[in-house]
Amino acid sequence: MSQREEIIGDCRLILGDCRDILPTLGKVDAVVTDPPYGVNLGNCGDPRGGSHGKNLRGYDGLGADDSYEAFVGRVLPALNQALDICARAVVWTGPHIHEQRKPDAIGGVYCPAGTGRTGWGFKQILPVLLYGMSPTVALGKGATCPTAFQSSERPAPDSRDHPVPKPVGWMKWSVKLASMPGEVVLDPFMGSGTTGVASVKLGRKFIGIEIEPKYFDTACRRIEEAYKQPDLFVTSPAPKAEQMGLSFDEVKP
Repeated sequence: MSQREEIIGDCRLILGDCRDILPTLGKVDAVVTDPPYGVNLGNCGDPRGGSHGKNLRGYDGLGADDSYEAFVGRVLPALNQALDICARAVVWTGPHIHEQRKPDAIGGVYCPAGTGRTGWGFKQILPVLLYGMSPTVALGKGATCPTAFQSSERPAPDSRDHPVPKPVGWMKWSVKLASMPGEVVLDPFMGSGTTGVASVKLGRKFIGIEIEPKYFDTACRRIEEAYKQPDLFVTSPAPKAEQMGLSFDEVKP
């Protein structure tokens, strides 16, 4: 497939397969990502119909099906590549948590209204896997961001940008939990760019990788818009997006 790179302010966005790109990046401060969960099972496991989260209609973040086999065979190895190059990580997870690398802690969001249904009823807790140590705890400043919180927001299935984007508020919490201002946040499954938007709003640098051109273009647009509407005292307007080399040979770490 064709590859391209866009630089928007402090954000580096790369269109391509993250399995090829990750080895070229070197170390990053934090990984914050919402990878596919491997749950494309028709009605997503709900015997009465309804949504169960990451049913991406044939998309697993690596250009293939969102099945259990794809999760184990493609998504999980790529996710482990990303974990190997970061100091700490916040990884949203789904029903195959037992397949993933053992975390150092588990956090999450509690949604009283539910975020879909399973064979046990409404799903109200969305877990995240935490790797490494909180940056503020490591500096002796204590935990300044909670590892779990309650939210009335819900993912928005069938949005115009992506089938199931996480709310920006959730990803801002994830970015704040995993990183300090000025640090580099990596999302190897960027999708429509919500982690990048959160990083811009919080004054972090960002590297995002996405294999689907339509989602990559959406991410570029959303991140440009985030720079045009900065959070007060955090960000400043960014220059226009600039297209970089079309070959990975030209992408430097």
